[in-house]
Amino acid sequence: MKTGLFLPGPAACGRPAAEEQPCTALGGLGLKKRKWITKRNGFICVFLLPGILLFIVIYAYPLVNIFFTSFCKWNYKNFISPEFLGFGQMFDNYIKLFTVDANFQRALVNTIKWVALTLVIQVPFTLLAALVLSKKPKGWKLTRNVFVIPNIISTAAIGLIFLNIYSPSRGIITELCNKIWPGSNISVLANEKFAFWGVTFSFILFGGSLCLLLLTQIFSIDPGIYEAARVDGASSVQIDLRITLPLLRPMIGTIAVMAANYGLLLYNEVALITGGGPDNATYSLSYYIYKTALGSTKLNFARGNTAGVIQFILGILMVGAINKLFRTNKAD
Repeated sequence: MKTGLFLPGPAACGRPAAEEQPCTALGGLGLKKRKWITKRNGFICVFLLPGILLFIVIYAYPLVNIFFTSFCKWNYKNFISPEFLGFGQMFDNYIKLFTVDANFQRALVNTIKWVALTLVIQVPFTLLAALVLSKKPKGWKLTRNVFVIPNIISTAAIGLIFLNIYSPSRGIITELCNKIWPGSNISVLANEKFAFWGVTFSFILFGGSLCLLLLTQIFSIDPGIYEAARVDGASSVQIDLRITLPLLRPMIGTIAVMAANYGLLLYNEVALITGGGPDNATYSLSYYIYKTALGSTKLNFARGNTAGVIQFILGILMVGAINKLFRTNKAD
């Protein structure tokens, strides 16, 4: 007679005995999968780490440092250690920029004008060029390539080219004005208003890369949409206004941000063509920051950083306004 506790096996419960094996196999497979995921995440972190470190060192830390030193006294006299102005006077640098520093005020106004001009002139001009080229007229590829050439050349080279164009002694503009108005001796770089527009025209019409983005977006639109519109009797202008432009709105917002950002950060053209002159009339914010923090005998790092913070805030407001206008982060 056998004694002891009897435990029914899987078969006694109505389940085949072989069912116990897959559980162990699945458990082992799950463990392997977890190890593989952990290993994969480790590889991802290793490859992301250099980029994260570069972002922190090159961008994040300088941005935080610029913000905090804008509340300090930091110039050529205390080059090593910035001195905090105190809570009662911490905004002195900002107040002086807007009330005392005429060069900053002029640079701020000029920069806002250049941002506005890129949105009013460059973006519509680029959009019109893209719409015309999208029709593929005769020679459209050559025109497209020629339109892109200025974007391949460095802005420093462009600045030097326009410096020679505007030169009062050998510039083509001066020669042309003297032939039309003999004895006028018009000099673009010696007149405040002419100098501003001289800098403006050195970059405002060079939107080849922006045009390529728009062309790519236009060519990605389903041709069936255009065919259906033509069958319904829509003209080319109606198709552009009611189909192409609405579908391009997010991309138009993107190129508007890119164009306005160029106007906001304008430096090379100002530095090479006018040097901020005449009488500091063509200062931009970027050029003002350079001259204040690095380009003078009495360096004022704190005031330059303060202008940098204001430029950063302008950029945030500009991008936010354009995104809201074109709703680039939403799909219709």
